[in-house]
Amino acid sequence: MITRFATLFSRLAALVAITALMTACGGGGGGGGGGFIDGPGDGGTEDAYFLTLTLEDADGNPTNTVSTSRPMTLRVKVSRRSANGAAISDALVSAQADLGTLTPATALSNSEGFAVFTLEAGSDRGAGAITASVTNDDGVETTQTLNYQVGSPGLRLGHFEDGLFIENEIGVNPGTDLVYRGSAELFVDIVDENGERVTSTESVTLRSNCLATGKAELDPASPLETSTGSATTTFTAIDCAGDDEITATLSGSSGTAFVTLSIGSPRANSLTFVSADPDLIVLKGTGGGANRQESSIVTFRVVDSSNNPLPDVDVNFSLTTSIGGLALTPSSDTSDDDGLVQVTLLSGDVATAVRVIASVLAGDGTGQTLSTVSDILTVSTGLPDQNSISLSVTEGFVVENGFSVDGIERTINVRMADKFNNPVPDGTSAVFTTEYGSIDPSCTTTNGGCSVTWRSQAPRYPTLPDTRNAVITIDSTGPVVGDLGPVRGGRSTILVTAIGEESFIDRNGNGIMDEAEQDLFDNLPEAFIDHNENGLFDPARAACEGSSSIACISGAEEIFVDFNNDNRYNSNTNPAWYNGLLCPPEGDGVWCSRSLLNVRASTTLILSAGEAFGWFFDLTRNGSSVTSVSEGNNYFFNIADIFNNRPPADSTITVEAEGGCILASQEEVTVPNNTSYGAFSVPVSISTESGDNEGSQSPVGCPTETGRGTITITLNLQEGTSPAPATYNCSWVNNAPAPAQADPNNPTCN
Repeated sequence: MITRFATLFSRLAALVAITALMTACGGGGGGGGGGFIDGPGDGGTEDAYFLTLTLEDADGNPTNTVSTSRPMTLRVKVSRRSANGAAISDALVSAQADLGTLTPATALSNSEGFAVFTLEAGSDRGAGAITASVTNDDGVETTQTLNYQVGSPGLRLGHFEDGLFIENEIGVNPGTDLVYRGSAELFVDIVDENGERVTSTESVTLRSNCLATGKAELDPASPLETSTGSATTTFTAIDCAGDDEITATLSGSSGTAFVTLSIGSPRANSLTFVSADPDLIVLKGTGGGANRQESSIVTFRVVDSSNNPLPDVDVNFSLTTSIGGLALTPSSDTSDDDGLVQVTLLSGDVATAVRVIASVLAGDGTGQTLSTVSDILTVSTGLPDQNSISLSVTEGFVVENGFSVDGIERTINVRMADKFNNPVPDGTSAVFTTEYGSIDPSCTTTNGGCSVTWRSQAPRYPTLPDTRNAVITIDSTGPVVGDLGPVRGGRSTILVTAIGEESFIDRNGNGIMDEAEQDLFDNLPEAFIDHNENGLFDPARAACEGSSSIACISGAEEIFVDFNNDNRYNSNTNPAWYNGLLCPPEGDGVWCSRSLLNVRASTTLILSAGEAFGWFFDLTRNGSSVTSVSEGNNYFFNIADIFNNRPPADSTITVEAEGGCILASQEEVTVPNNTSYGAFSVPVSISTESGDNEGSQSPVGCPTETGRGTITITLNLQEGTSPAPATYNCSWVNNAPAPAQADPNNPTCN
């Protein structure tokens, strides 16, 4: 609703104050250009003058319109060489105007370089020009002009309503109450002293707080030019809410008008989850560093029916669970200019999964509440647990020529997750060591995993003489399917460790190690690199003390990771407690321990020695070596290097039969990618149809035919030089029927 005239005096006073403030701040407008003169000479002199003309109203505001009711002040500044040059005082400035009266005709510039004149309107209306001139000490004159307009006297600003002119008030259509982001038409009329719309060209400027801050806009924009006595524009609230007072001023006149628009608060139509950073936080009191945070910033967005962001909307927050002391701060907040609102989730001392609920009053006027939830956030130890660490090799486990060539690489990958099998936080460190070759010392995770590079180089043999001399090689019997036992040559164990916790079975699902669950875990000793792959740290075994058994010798060079720095290997069996942050504070030292340990994983690389010492082949039947094959029997072709290790992955073994022999087994076999002990074995067999060339019979009078052929077996390596093939005889018996009157003495049978 418009309250007419009641606050007009206060509004006018505020307008005068605002105008004076703008003048003090050096506001532009109504100013002319600058004129420049040089002294004698081509290059100019230090006495060159520059003129700047400005026309101002009684309040000091720049303008270009003068009327009989509002004389204007002309200020001419004389400066040296440019508008920003030194002010010149006591310069004689002359000025004259086309319309109206300009007094005095001449004036001296003051200490600030200004000569001041007064311009009054006469009876004539229209546009004119002021011409100012000055002469420097060398007698050189320069002039500068400023255009202006003589307007009608006594102009008033307001609007017509039902034929009645309402002064000092801006008209609004359809009304002053706007919905959020709504629009209204603003219109003003300019009348003379007789109350008639003017026909001269006038300019109206509209201002408000929302317009000044860009939270509202006008179309067309201010100032509004009119020669009909009426001006109209559309006001649109963009991000403005509450009361916004609009002031209209008529240029060159004291005419002003006002209106206050009441803009509704934003109303939400939707609430969406944006992000949670990070989405995994650690238990209260266990954080530290950028990657072990105890809080997460959760962000939501409030939007309207057009999916535009809504500012200044109150949003309330809650949690799906508060177990362990989970908390939110603040409990409510107000959306910003982008519709965004944030809340901080603070971890408790119990591991759990949780969602943040955001709620807001719906914008449809029903009083209903809109709610949405965040993605799942995890409160955990942020530590890897033992059953969630794995180690893999990107390329093959068997390193081609790894026993003899330096610098062959393998990518070793570790992946880790916590008790809830969520990836560990980025930046979790993993430490590596290797039995043979070299390996990068560590890596830090991204998305739960990271990688290092292993490279072939020395060492490739055990260090201790007793262990080195015990390395088993293939004897005269050739490759053996299965394990020859320790000490195994060319096999390198790789160990990765990370600070973490043991795994346990959480029977009641409360996320902690309860007293009733104290036996439901796998106890871990200190980690060690297991050279002989028997799962035992042999140097610490009582059975190996002073023992010369091959089992003890093969593990004599094993080393452990001294996690607690006590210079001795700990089996962690006294007491055998669960170690991890899921041990509750009341259980620490009673049935479990909150102390951490090393989780670990191992894998094995095989350093192939085939090119260094040759590849060894052996054809066997029923476990015994043979030199030929015959139809109807099953054979195995075994391939290994000198340490009885298989060929590299993706190598192929091809078997070709000639001379009437027909294969019943596969013609090509690919070596799989694994670290199994022993030689790689390929089954070989000859078909009972060997010799039956298209079903032919034995010659007339001959007994059943027999024959011989060959099979050739070839190892095809992906890298390096493949060895020569192995060739074996094969024999067969023709099973085609012979004639009833067979004569073995028939010469065609030979």
